[in-house]
Amino acid sequence: PELLEERSKEQRRGLPTLKNAEKGKVITRFAPAPTGYLHIGHARPILINYIYAKMYEGKFILRIDDTDPKRKKPLPEAYEKFVEDVCWLIQDKPDEIVIQSERLEIYYDYAIKLIESGYAYVDLCSPEKICKNRKAGIPCEHREQSVETNLELFEKMLEGEFDEGEAVLRIKTEMDHPNPSVRDWIAFRIVDTEKYPHPRTGSKYTVWPTYNFACAIDDYLLGITHIFRMKEHEVNAIKQKYIYEYFGWKEPVVLSFGALKVPHKSEIRKLIEEGKLSGWCDPFVHTLCGLRRRGIHPNAIKKYIEELGVTASDIVVSWDKIYRYNREIYNNKAKRFFFIENPIKIIIENLPKMTLKVKNHPEVDLGEREFCLKDNVVYIERSDSKNRYLRLMEGFNIEVLERSEDHCVARFIDASLETAKKLGAKIVQWVPNDYKTSVKVWKPEGVISGIGESYINEVKDGEIVHFVRYGFVKRENELFIWMHK
Repeated sequence: PELLEERSKEQRRGLPTLKNAEKGKVITRFAPAPTGYLHIGHARPILINYIYAKMYEGKFILRIDDTDPKRKKPLPEAYEKFVEDVCWLIQDKPDEIVIQSERLEIYYDYAIKLIESGYAYVDLCSPEKICKNRKAGIPCEHREQSVETNLELFEKMLEGEFDEGEAVLRIKTEMDHPNPSVRDWIAFRIVDTEKYPHPRTGSKYTVWPTYNFACAIDDYLLGITHIFRMKEHEVNAIKQKYIYEYFGWKEPVVLSFGALKVPHKSEIRKLIEEGKLSGWCDPFVHTLCGLRRRGIHPNAIKKYIEELGVTASDIVVSWDKIYRYNREIYNNKAKRFFFIENPIKIIIENLPKMTLKVKNHPEVDLGEREFCLKDNVVYIERSDSKNRYLRLMEGFNIEVLERSEDHCVARFIDASLETAKKLGAKIVQWVPNDYKTSVKVWKPEGVISGIGESYINEVKDGEIVHFVRYGFVKRENELFIWMHK
């Protein structure tokens, strides 16, 4: 009863309705930087933005924020992978895909408008002096130079007359703002793209907008009405507010939520370099492509994210819940097979020849398989051999008489389930000697070899099955990737 009550509460959770949201007019976006692969932590902003857009028959945009070729160098393969992963997770396509590095001329136009309005200026102070003055709340001497001078200097920036670090474009704010990073924040900086080429534009551009400038411009131009993002962006929202004010634009509704705590991308990269992971899509890493490869269904992740809702607190990912939802999805779809990780041979005395028909699923009609027993040797898990009475699942009952390191001797009792109940026999998975085949399972600790019934060889590549009393697995070529219990 307690479990049923808990699940009932979880089902009542979900994403609440939005205030002042009109059907057909809600536009949301997910805006990742392509510095690595998307992971389970990204699932929260992806799904929240997508679900709300569709809840109000609106529009969901995937925008790739790639305007920092130096400090946040984009991975060339991430662009295609982002689209693939987002489509898999939402089981749909974004209504629009935008790549910021293709929009630099747009940002330049709006920078010039801000300069002409007196809200932005080119600062030639060194980075060290800018940082020092910011902390002290002191403006640099270039802050009050004329519009004409700023336009001329910005043009020189665009023409490549300044080197990296020699000039920046800053947005005017209050120099006594409580947060020093907000004080005349930097909107454009120069990047030496000969040294740090952009994977899509090479060295064509050297003047690049900062995150907050490009983000504010695009959110307005793309018509974003609601922004759902992690609370770590709260300072960014303050900076972007100035752009909206200076242009007289209506601000989107911003709702912040906590992060799903996962290892940082740099930690994954380190494990890959050390050879402890096979790559970004290793089935035991928390990237979306890794989870997909492992066999986690997107609906399991979606159900978990909806259950969390839009809350401000950071949350450690509950893999147990994700696995539970995944188990519910595949429980009635996955065929059952016998697999033994640590086998021991059982020689059964007086075992009659018999033909057994075993269902591929105990409750759902997924077909059946047949075992024609002609040999008196079977295999079971070594730990199960410690029991005196055993019932070989869907088969018959035996009594273990002798035990040694490499085999056991047992006697056949009968095939009655009632006898098994009376004897308190443990029900175990088993593999007949005539139907034995080698099976390799890829687990987090590495690839292990065991034995399974020969019908396992008929499992198709990509198919998810259940090894009885062992767990769910997904076939990938000659291996079975372990999913969860």
